[in-house]
Amino acid sequence: MSAGAEPPANPEPALTTVGPATGLADSAGLRATVFGTPPADMAPLPKTVPLTEIDISLPWAMPVPAVFWFDRRLRVWFSAQDKPAPLAIVIAGTGSDGNSAKLATLRAALYGAGYHVLTLPSPTFPGFIVSASSTGVVGDLRQDSLDLYAAMQQIIAHLPRRVRITDIDVLGYSLGGANAAMVKSIDATQGKLKIHRAVMINPPVSLFTSIARLDRLFAISIGPGDAAIEALYRKLYAELANLYRASDTLQVDENFLFSAAGAVLKTDTEFSEAIALTFRLDLINVFFAGDLYARTGVVVDPNHPPKVGDSLEDTARILRSKPFSEYFSRVFVPYYLKHRANSTGKSLIADSRLEIIGDVLRTNPDYYVQTNSDDLILDKPELAWLEDTFGTRIVVYDHGGHLGNLGDRSQIADMLDMLAGRWKGHAP
Repeated sequence: MSAGAEPPANPEPALTTVGPATGLADSAGLRATVFGTPPADMAPLPKTVPLTEIDISLPWAMPVPAVFWFDRRLRVWFSAQDKPAPLAIVIAGTGSDGNSAKLATLRAALYGAGYHVLTLPSPTFPGFIVSASSTGVVGDLRQDSLDLYAAMQQIIAHLPRRVRITDIDVLGYSLGGANAAMVKSIDATQGKLKIHRAVMINPPVSLFTSIARLDRLFAISIGPGDAAIEALYRKLYAELANLYRASDTLQVDENFLFSAAGAVLKTDTEFSEAIALTFRLDLINVFFAGDLYARTGVVVDPNHPPKVGDSLEDTARILRSKPFSEYFSRVFVPYYLKHRANSTGKSLIADSRLEIIGDVLRTNPDYYVQTNSDDLILDKPELAWLEDTFGTRIVVYDHGGHLGNLGDRSQIADMLDMLAGRWKGHAP
């Protein structure tokens, strides 16, 4: 395995260390992020929702590396009404597949409100990177959203003929929220789907600064080296084993890890560690796939890529100590400087911000936002930008951390009002 190519002599730019986000050290925000919505506060949801898994091969898919042999086809999930209905397309957050627990909650709420529902993985999910990404190097807001938009067209074109769609809306949570807004803006130009409304749930304003903020949380709460990570794993081990035994499916996502953390961890420092580790595990997959596809040689020898059956344990151990800034400077920037004319490191950071469609977000009445005043991925200026940009088309809840109130009665009711065009602003 290669030790990795050296970074450019003058990498441009290094991501600056940002100050604490609003609520970064706030106990209520941390705990809401880990524990989620209390059962007593959940919106009423249908007990059963019909669900079909759709596996589709996409014509632009790149050759599949041997180690990803199981992800050749894009997997999405569809719930159909038995009558003509609008279609809600829901995009998962960072690192999540198309059938996460959060998507299941949104799916049930939307289906109960009369929508066909199509749920898609995040473009940062390994299965999407392998089967649907046109680059393999994810993190560019527009490019990833173009891949999502192209995949949506293919999926909708292959739905059963009995499915009759009267309208199309798009929504997403976390990074998926930013993707949803970008997909709608792309559709406004290309006009292939005629997407009506977009709802963004806890979106970042800047992908890279939000991830840098979470990297800082990792550095503060866990620190360098493997000792603290191993200690956290030891704390969670018994509860993780119990969850494995109790689960019909093996899906190590943020809900799985947060369930263990909520049962075992007690202090704000420990909750910070769990949140930071969860996002770092998502980055491992992005870093590994990007390095493999771009052949940058940071952790994967491009001349001897891993084969089926090879252990990736050492690679994962190396990658979990690497912050996003290293993925950015050693994989993302070299790839895009080569493939995007006239780009620079600074322009790539700027292109990851919602401001690139700021005029549309400000003036088009069919974009909406739901967020929290203590969201870990936003700082005060970013929250102020969202409020100024969206005006009456945003609701800022008093608490919830990052996605900690998803499924709450108010959150679901407001989301459905926004999608239906009934939203008149949030009562003070």
